[in-house]
Amino acid sequence: MSTAFKSLIKCSVTSAILSLSAAISSQAVAQTPNSNATKQPNILFILADDHRWDLIGKYHPIIKTPNLDELANEGAFFKNTFVTTPICASSRVSILTGLTERTHDFTFGQPKTGQFESQHVYPQILKQNGYLSAFVGKYEIKLSGESTDRFDYFKPLLQAKINEYEGKSIPQSYYIAELAMDFIEQSKTANKPWTMSVNFWNPHAHDRDTEDQYHYPAEFENYYQDVTIPPAKFSTDKAFNNLPEFLQQSIGRVRWEYRYGSEEIYQKMVKRHYRAISAVDKAVGKIVKKLEDVGVADNTVIIYTGDNGYNINERQLAGKWFGWEEDLRVPLIIYDPRNKALSGKEPSAMALNIDIAPTILNLAGVQTPKYYQGKSLKPILNGQVPDDWRNEFFFEHMYQPKRVSIPPTVGLRTESWKYINFYKNDFQQLYDLRKDPEEEHNLAYSPAYQAKLQALKARTEQYINQYETERSEEVKQRGSFHNSSPEHQ
Repeated sequence: MSTAFKSLIKCSVTSAILSLSAAISSQAVAQTPNSNATKQPNILFILADDHRWDLIGKYHPIIKTPNLDELANEGAFFKNTFVTTPICASSRVSILTGLTERTHDFTFGQPKTGQFESQHVYPQILKQNGYLSAFVGKYEIKLSGESTDRFDYFKPLLQAKINEYEGKSIPQSYYIAELAMDFIEQSKTANKPWTMSVNFWNPHAHDRDTEDQYHYPAEFENYYQDVTIPPAKFSTDKAFNNLPEFLQQSIGRVRWEYRYGSEEIYQKMVKRHYRAISAVDKAVGKIVKKLEDVGVADNTVIIYTGDNGYNINERQLAGKWFGWEEDLRVPLIIYDPRNKALSGKEPSAMALNIDIAPTILNLAGVQTPKYYQGKSLKPILNGQVPDDWRNEFFFEHMYQPKRVSIPPTVGLRTESWKYINFYKNDFQQLYDLRKDPEEEHNLAYSPAYQAKLQALKARTEQYINQYETERSEEVKQRGSFHNSSPEHQ
């Protein structure tokens, strides 16, 4: 065999191998989750702390949130979004697990969330189904198992005014954005879809800093200087004096003193709170720009919400634990660049924090656990509200610290009624939301409304029994950290 012929055969074989290799490689790329064939999106979930529903620039006459406004204009803003527990630790576990506090049984001072609940948080499910999974920012919860079970990139942070990044001190909200952008940059070569939770500490108060409370980048110092913040609803002495004594003596009143205790303090602190929200908005804009720079913006779903609402001098109280609308309601923006029909929609269907996990899994095309108590919002995003969609929800606040007074609650909100039971303090509230949307007139002790009161109370007890029955065996066996039911107090 001639040398030339051997060379020809060698080249032909090499060429065939290279062609076959290219074909296999091409097929592998076509089958990866992030390809056009499967169209699995990246999913960016952004959570702000204590950001209540009405403090979005698009809907508010003073606050400036241009980046969130743009997401809301290009996506959907769910106008009736609530949390099932208005306190950060419990709400954040509910977001991850799709379960109410009554079922996952976690809040501050609790043991770790059970093995079963922890193994089925949505980031771990996505990670097991081919997604890269990341977490950046405020964590402050305890899940069983290892963080590596859930996250490929895990950057939990304690609250701070500034953090060090590449040799420079920068405001924490921007630091969180930088860590998020680092992950987006690193994920470019992974050839996999990703999900990332970006949890901002802002606009949460720095509780020990009674002088300033809220912190933000220096560039926002002049924001809102030339405006006068209008009075909060029911912020008169008369409204406060109408509250029961246990609320007047709660931590909500203690914090009120240094947040809103005079007109001067009120103006200062509300403006600082607004600036902290504007700082989150600026950080969100940085992350969105990074998506565009990396070239993945057209396949990245962005979800923005808050972990609970916030009292800002309503009834001369501070905090978020009481069950009024300002405590329970949060913003919810879902922007899906693949869904052009979504632009500017404002769904009125009742959405909950426990809907986040099933919605994310549904958007990713991953099967949702049947035991999730929330529902996917994807049908609503597609313009179809299911016939069996909820028209009421159960809420509660079970945290009972020893050092301060935070009265626990259970309650029920329907489309037209609100029932709140401060069961440790033998005090109930009933509001007709159609006639009294601001919740000014408590009807619980009016003889004309006793039938309605008892009906809503009974319905609340049904939810308690249902959600306790749906606990995992581990949670059932260890027993709730709390007394299980108002009827057993």
